[in-house]
Formats: sequence, C-alpha cells, structure tokens
Amino acid sequence: MSNLKRNGQLRWAPSYLRNRGQMTRGQKRALREWWSLYGISFRHDEVISLDEHFNQNGPLVIEIGFGAGDHLVSLAKALPDHRILGIEVHRPGLAAATQKIHNAGITNARLMRGDARLILTDHLADRIANAFIIQFPDPWPKAGDAHRRLIQPGMVNVIAERLLPDGELLVITDVDAYATHTSEVMSSAENWTPTSYSMFNKYRIETKYEKKAFAESRQISELSFQIKS
Repeated sequence: MSNLKRNGQLRWAPSYLRNRGQMTRGQKRALREWWSLYGISFRHDEVISLDEHFNQNGPLVIEIGFGAGDHLVSLAKALPDHRILGIEVHRPGLAAATQKIHNAGITNARLMRGDARLILTDHLADRIANAFIIQFPDPWPKAGDAHRRLIQPGMVNVIAERLLPDGELLVITDVDAYATHTSEVMSSAENWTPTSYSMFNKYRIETKYEKKAFAESRQISELSFQIKS
C-alpha cells in the first residue's frame, strides 16, 4: 500500500477504519492463488499503466470502495466491453471480490489495494477513466469526523484529473447528511455539472448493504455529476 505520510506528516486523514474483519480460509486461498490474475500490485513509487494489466481496450470505470465486490462483478458482467477497476483498502473485501471474479469467469475486471486518494494521485496518471462510482462511503456522521469523509474538495479535484472529457461521477449513499455534504462539495467544485441520471444506474444491483438500508427505511440517494469538457 502507498504511504499516507509525506515528510513525516499525514497527507490527509484516512476515510476508512483500519480493521474490517478477518478473512476466511477460502478468501485467503483466493488471494494466494488468484490475486496474480486479477490484482494489480505496485511499488510505492510506481506509476501504473493499466493497458498492461487489462487484456482488452474499452471504456474504463473505476469503483472506489467496492466492499465484497457484488456490484463490481455484476457491472463487469453487464458491460463486457468495458474495463472495470476496483479500488479497496480492506483485504477481506479484496479477497471476496477476487474469488467472485474467478468463479464468474470474468476477464474485464482488475483490483487494486490501497487508499483510493493515494492510488489516484501517486500510481495512476493522466485522464484515463470514463466514470467513477462510489457506493455507500463511510458517512463519518460525527461533526468532528467530517474531514474524514471521502468526498472532499481535494478528492473531487483528483477524480477530475483522472476523468476523460464528459466523464461522470456517481455517488450512492443512504445517509441524508452525506448526500447534502456531497451536493455542497460538488456545487463548489469547478468544472462539474449535476445530472439527473447516470447510465450506470440501470446496472446497479441491490447489494447486501442496500437491502439492509431498505429494511431500516433509509432513503437511497443517487447523485451523479459530469465533468465539463
């Protein structure tokens, strides 16, 4: 993983909790046997060329924080002509997604482990993506933790630097305060326009987390934005 510190100082507060469960024996086996097929490993000072890791060309969609990978795998199946890149910091999620990709015989999905902000800043370059998808980011509901939310002006600028002209950002949340926060950040950001609909909405599936949100009567907000060309 990349270093969150530069010159001994934190570059930004992590937007994720450090520990997220233990891996099962099957997940450990998935990483051991199949990560080399679907995972992209990198040195701390390496800039990645994604063309070297995908076996096809096509539009690139990046999903940040894909959890157990259910949506990522479903999207890769639905869009076989697209390249799907998932970025996740937690090993159990990476292992689960690796296992699902392998079992489904998917060839157009790849995974990277690390803080998405660091990966986008230090390990990917140029305008390469057609879309970013962020589903149910940690809301950090306490006022003192708001600075740890993933959607921040700096992160939005980084995403903009990696999007091709007319590329889009889709943010899904079940927390009203986070939806408001996202709208406020995006309205203040340069070169972004809110849109009424994202083409990726029709490919979304009801994940385990989303089912729980519905069961608890939480409203799902789908917020989409397009970068100005």
